[in-house]
Amino acid sequence: FTSTRDIIQMEAFSEHEILVGTYEEFVLGYKIVPELKDAEKCSLVPSFTTKSHCGPVRSLCTGSKYAVSGGSDEICKIFDMTKRAEHGTLMHHEGTVSCMATHSSTSHLVTGSDDNTIAVVRMGSWQVEKTLYKHTAGITAMALHPTGKLAFTAGKDKKMITWNLVKARPAFITNIKGIAEFITVSPDGSRYAVGVHRRVDIYSMDTAGVEYTIDIKARPNCLVFLDNDTVVVGGESPTAQIHSLIEKKMVRSWEAHTTRVRCMLMLGERKLVTASSSDNMIKIWTVSTDLTEEVEMVSSVDTTCRVTCMAVWHPGMRMGGKRKGEKVVEGGVVESPKKKIKLAEITTDNKKVETITVEQEISTPKDKEAKKKKKSRKVLPDTVVEVAG
Repeated sequence: FTSTRDIIQMEAFSEHEILVGTYEEFVLGYKIVPELKDAEKCSLVPSFTTKSHCGPVRSLCTGSKYAVSGGSDEICKIFDMTKRAEHGTLMHHEGTVSCMATHSSTSHLVTGSDDNTIAVVRMGSWQVEKTLYKHTAGITAMALHPTGKLAFTAGKDKKMITWNLVKARPAFITNIKGIAEFITVSPDGSRYAVGVHRRVDIYSMDTAGVEYTIDIKARPNCLVFLDNDTVVVGGESPTAQIHSLIEKKMVRSWEAHTTRVRCMLMLGERKLVTASSSDNMIKIWTVSTDLTEEVEMVSSVDTTCRVTCMAVWHPGMRMGGKRKGEKVVEGGVVESPKKKIKLAEITTDNKKVETITVEQEISTPKDKEAKKKKKSRKVLPDTVVEVAG
């Protein structure tokens, strides 16, 4: 049963593309190709290579049909993944673009920089809609809440700010007593993890307090949520650790890379992608919350570059911006027209009622005016006659 599920999953990821940014100024793309001999495994085939920055690539994210990279050269490069071409350049920051995130349903890109600012950019028009000023030092980590209404940022000023993106102002500020390496929000938005020097704090969204602290005895580099109650942590050590947030302990660890684990991301439910800047490798693992199942590596590739950041893109992401015209996503498209039709009927009924009443009101003044005009016409000749006489 497990192997069949893995085979189905590998076929589902055949259109997925893993993008990595490197110290050597390259942005690399790798397609996931299932192997014919062993269907449970896959191979990572290079799909594109572009040298678009004049310094190390520091951040990378994907949204809609675009991939955006930010570098130490203070610019953001936009790539159109459908046309396989460079789409444009953003130069709204005056420092290294250290982190960025996208929210697909609202089509916004949020970027953080060493110039202490956070910029909210609308994807498509690529206009900076708002610049947020509150940090007194460079931004080091950022994450968006699944709802898109909250953002979490941390900087070199050792503060974490929760932003209300609806009103574009800080909701509250937390002193985290350290420079955050990353911020990650759980899929359901009930928890968020902050990696500080040699530890990772898991915060509860309800209490805004620390729920569980992971001491990994090395600098943490990355964290992903396997599910809402389980996390995988990687840092400046060869091992990756799985922690249960319910039992509040480490349940498993395995050696992922030679020296460090630089970045991680999830492909679906059971596939974990890790990358390292020490051995230049990208690896895909089958990871389960079930302790009886072993962690198995299903693919690996040597990039020959030191990896700094990673993202994943697939053609299904671009449907989010076109769901009004296309009948692919049934959830949003089927429900919204029904609501619109009902509202239209209600408004038209109201308009009919209003027009009837308005016509009646308008008709009476017109009649009065007409009568007045007639009277005035009758009076004028009389007065003229009297004056003449």
